[in-house]
Amino acid sequence: MSKIGYLITAVVIAIIAGAAAHLLTTPPAATPTPPATTPKAAQTPTAATTQTTQTATTSQKVVLYMATTTSVKDTGLLDVLIPDFEKWARSRGYDIEVRYTAVGTGQALLMAVRGDVDVVIVHAPSLEKQYLENGTLKCRDVIAYNFFIIVGPKDDPAGARGLTAVEAFKKITEAKAPFVSRGDKSGTHIMELSLWKKAIGREPDPAKDTWYISAGAGMGQTLLLANEKRAYTLSDTGTWLRYRGKLPQLDVIVAAAPDLINIYSFEIVKPSPAAKLMAQYMLTRGLEVIGNLTIAGTPLFTPINKADPKAMEWIKPAIFGPSCVS
Repeated sequence: MSKIGYLITAVVIAIIAGAAAHLLTTPPAATPTPPATTPKAAQTPTAATTQTTQTATTSQKVVLYMATTTSVKDTGLLDVLIPDFEKWARSRGYDIEVRYTAVGTGQALLMAVRGDVDVVIVHAPSLEKQYLENGTLKCRDVIAYNFFIIVGPKDDPAGARGLTAVEAFKKITEAKAPFVSRGDKSGTHIMELSLWKKAIGREPDPAKDTWYISAGAGMGQTLLLANEKRAYTLSDTGTWLRYRGKLPQLDVIVAAAPDLINIYSFEIVKPSPAAKLMAQYMLTRGLEVIGNLTIAGTPLFTPINKADPKAMEWIKPAIFGPSCVS
């Protein structure tokens, strides 16, 4: 081999050796790796979060819908009973708001049939029994009573003063003296119609019996209309006592009697914790509130736990159905 050949060979070998040395001394490029992910620790409820959850649960507001007879409203009972119940419920960890509609007992029970309300307070035992039997009312407790009375013009043109209710209605019919009826299918109206049937064998017809005025109104408004017309009417004693100062033309003609007892009951339509709680209240703290409602020292209602033995004998036939607190 010539010197030139040796020289070319040496150069090639040197180049190859240099390249090999470079490959051996240069580290390979690092392969990118995804960032490590650290799993989150499961959150352990702290005392603070537990307390917040419990507060949200117990303080959630519940609305309880009630239908009640107008006499319970007109006497002012609802004005004290409902705020007291809501306060009583809060003290037991319940935030309950009661929204009520005051109508006649018949209308209140129709609201129950439609499912518009959760509970009712009414005063027509014979009608209530029908709604218990058809399942509209789930339970029932008598909570209080007062009496019906007949009021009328102070000069008593029909000569009905001091008679029994049935005799008084006969006299009013004979005299064709003005009489204002609730005319609203309330408990009072139902009692009135039963008295007319006993007295004259039928219900008066406003279209034919021109002396008979159907107001289609609550007890308070009916009393005011009777005062305006100088007419007779049937009233519960509670509303009469509440409105007496506004009725200068009227006086009691037929006073309270056993056959005129007026019994109020609390009933559940839609069972729920709130409805059950109100039932408990009505038969405990509620009875005290009812008994403390007075006008010039005279109670507007007698709570069932304060009924005297004679009154209980009159009330017993109206105690029926399962209790709401059993």
